[in-house]
Amino acid sequence: MRSTFNILFYINKNKLKADGTTTILCRITIDGSNVVMTTGESTSPSDWSVKRQQTNDKRQNEGLQAFRERIEQGYSTLLFKFGTVSAELLKNHLQGVGERATTLLALSRKELDIVQSTKTEGTYLANRSSHRQLEKFIEEEGKGDIPLSVISMDFFDRYRLYLKGKSYAPSSINKILCWLSRLMYRAVSQQSIRYNPLEDAKYEQVERIPRYLGKADITRMLKMPFPNEQAELVRRMFLLSVFTGLAFADVKKLKYSDIQKSNKGIAYIRTQRKKTKVESLVPLHPIAEQILSQQRVKAGEQGDNLVFATTLSQVQIGVHLKAIGLACGIRQGITFHMARHTFGTLTLEAGMSIESIAKMMGHASITSTQIYAQITDSKIAKDMDRLIEKYDLSEE
Repeated sequence: MRSTFNILFYINKNKLKADGTTTILCRITIDGSNVVMTTGESTSPSDWSVKRQQTNDKRQNEGLQAFRERIEQGYSTLLFKFGTVSAELLKNHLQGVGERATTLLALSRKELDIVQSTKTEGTYLANRSSHRQLEKFIEEEGKGDIPLSVISMDFFDRYRLYLKGKSYAPSSINKILCWLSRLMYRAVSQQSIRYNPLEDAKYEQVERIPRYLGKADITRMLKMPFPNEQAELVRRMFLLSVFTGLAFADVKKLKYSDIQKSNKGIAYIRTQRKKTKVESLVPLHPIAEQILSQQRVKAGEQGDNLVFATTLSQVQIGVHLKAIGLACGIRQGITFHMARHTFGTLTLEAGMSIESIAKMMGHASITSTQIYAQITDSKIAKDMDRLIEKYDLSEE
């Protein structure tokens, strides 16, 4: 029985982009089963001909024809190789799924695609930065790419010295090097290499003490609303993070429906952390309630609507946050992660148990929470040193 094989180009008029265009899609059907792929082309619905499966643009039509020929060629290749072809197999073949990368940058690009489709935007952007540093280093060595089989500890050490020469902080160097190590583990798992040559790699020593704000800094920020609407929104988002421990991604996706009340009338936020998928349960501090009330007055409370609906990018939010810190006289650069560390530190200093803090912060493991105990122990030691200096008992 002969297989049925059909290619159809079409558009979805209900899914328009900001510029009024929509993506041209391709449906591949083989023996009644179908898959959908994007062609990489976009068009205005008014320029699309359903009958001809074409646009009014000659260049785009040539691109669609080339796309069709690539599909037909892939079908013929698989049919010759396996004797039968499924729609899913053809799609995977066209997208390169299952093909093993044998060079470092090729593997890095494939890994980056996986991160983009499975992780948060922040994680993707951080890993993309590490990928670009790797590209620059290989270019610096006068190569376009290098085989995975020649990666060695010598390569790792040269890369580490290269990054140190760029004056990166030790923590930043380690993050970039961890991307390289991740690629080696991936290469082993896909059997491109037999073992990880970087198994015993040495990283930069970093004193892992999270930065946090003091009570005076928080007070100044609370007393300084901003006339700029965007800056004020970022200030409120940051302060909510300070008083709830929610990470930036969780503040951004917070909905009014996540804010609930117990039988005793105590307001709290119940949400699933975007990063760990662990539930976070946070009773609301009066200041956090006040911030949320201000948002309700401004935007109106509507069930599943976002509390902080904004089109600001992460970069734009970072720029506003920097300006807010400077305006409040905070010398160190502030980040949303610092707000989260501030919450963990202040709640522990207030006498709350580590187990309760771990639940509120949505930590997958209590070991993540214990670092705040180290912070407070260090703070107590410093306070005691200052007290001893003030009342030097040896002089009495």
